[in-house]
Amino acid sequence: MTANSKIVLHHVGGRWGNHPFPRLPAFAGDFVEVLYEADTDAIAAIHEAGKDHPSELVVIPACLADSDGEGLLHIYLNPGLTSLHELNRMLDRRYQNTFGVDFDFGDDGARLLQKRKVATRRVDSLVAGPEAPCPPPDFLSLDVQSGEYEVLLGARDALDHSICGLIVEVEFGEMYVGQRRFQDVYDLLDGAGFDFVRFLAIGETSVQAPLGFRGAGYQDFADALFLRRCDRVPRDDSGNEMLTKLCFFALTFGVVELAVQCIAALHGATLPQARVYQRFVAACRDVYERDAKLLPPLFSAILPPHRVADYSAAASSEQWPGIFEGLRGFDAAYLRELKRYDRRADSEFEALLRRHGLADVASDVKRKRRSQARNIRWAILESQGRAPRWRAMARRRAGALLRTVLGK
Repeated sequence: MTANSKIVLHHVGGRWGNHPFPRLPAFAGDFVEVLYEADTDAIAAIHEAGKDHPSELVVIPACLADSDGEGLLHIYLNPGLTSLHELNRMLDRRYQNTFGVDFDFGDDGARLLQKRKVATRRVDSLVAGPEAPCPPPDFLSLDVQSGEYEVLLGARDALDHSICGLIVEVEFGEMYVGQRRFQDVYDLLDGAGFDFVRFLAIGETSVQAPLGFRGAGYQDFADALFLRRCDRVPRDDSGNEMLTKLCFFALTFGVVELAVQCIAALHGATLPQARVYQRFVAACRDVYERDAKLLPPLFSAILPPHRVADYSAAASSEQWPGIFEGLRGFDAAYLRELKRYDRRADSEFEALLRRHGLADVASDVKRKRRSQARNIRWAILESQGRAPRWRAMARRRAGALLRTVLGK
């Protein structure tokens, strides 16, 4: 089976017939969805849930791990707890609302129904060879109840050669006996060339209490997003395809600066146009290359050495415009460009994102564009003594800018 340049999404733990990668209607025909499920009793339901999906669907009844061998699958009353690992008894003291229904799954939901001997497979061995049931993953998501680390160990080749991004369910405590935790997953993927981006969702459990007396719980697990570092993509024709997919994933999740790195690496490359996502990335590259590429002032350039002590001693951010003397050197042309970047209308890039269903990303880009352009302009005008009527507001805006730059 060949991917024909489609984006191949592998999701391990597909009992519910879905995956956590965003479903964007504009790109629906560009995906191959591969769902793995260790519990063979759930396979028919997965096919039923996916029968109307516009993407190509492949369902593989397999228990993934770090070796091709055998394992013992623990099946609980709450099927979402099924794992190769045995539950830690911490859930005896906690409840968890699940399935979108407000029932409590605690001691009863964690009741073990059976231990089933199963064959285990590695991702790498499943996708290798001419008889492979699916192409290698471009994006891998894992929800295997504490076995994520082992699945990653069994996907070493895919991590090296095909995977551009991952969503991994991670735990912060030992929910299952002997399991690896978030830091272990982080370290493994960091060594493989992936950056942790953010938690997409954080799951909570809590002790039980009556209705009307419940609030926030204990954050025990999360879905963690990782994306490949741009410098870990080969610089050849196969690398251009990977860069295109990585760029698409970065834009999908709003990591626009990573997408820009990919676009810069694709400069001059001939990009295929067979798929919607390929045309989208090519259009983003064209827009980026036409842009004026205005950069904010560098902190090291606006704070001269003889004002370092003054900056350290400053009692408030209102003093900063006078200390950052380098702001005085920016000319009228730079200020005009800043004013242009503060316009209310969508930029060409933002409009392109919206047309492809990425409205939230476009809004975030726009908010940051306008806020930074406005704050930088006010700070320069204040430092040059050219905004006396707006002095108080300018100082506040300049302070907000510099606090953002300095991470304060």
